[in-house]
Amino acid sequence: SDTEFWDKMQAEWEEMARRNWISENQETPGQVTISTIEKGYYFHTENPFKDWPGAFEEGLKKMKEGDLPVTILYLEAAILQEPNDAEAWQFLGIAQAENENEQAAIVALQR
Repeated sequence: SDTEFWDKMQAEWEEMARRNWISENQETPGQVTISTIEKGYYFHTENPFKDWPGAFEEGLKKMKEGDLPVTILYLEAAILQEPNDAEAWQFLGIAQAENENEQAAIVALQR
């Protein structure tokens, strides 16, 4: 419907504005960057899985189940544990794209 379209457009506009107005050294409530290498990707700071052993494997399991928000949290946790895990970045990008967060998907896939 028209309302859904405009609500989605508003949400995308707000996300773009938020990302463009934040400098590299500022934190956003609920999100944090882990280094300048991952510039542009904002991780959830209140991730209950950040110390979860086997976070990557659990993320893949949740992805197959279609639970994208939880998948993203697990994959972010896996990357926080191993920042150079290219496969985790790839699946995080895919999950973000499927979750219609294109900006985060692009940044993750570039990584």
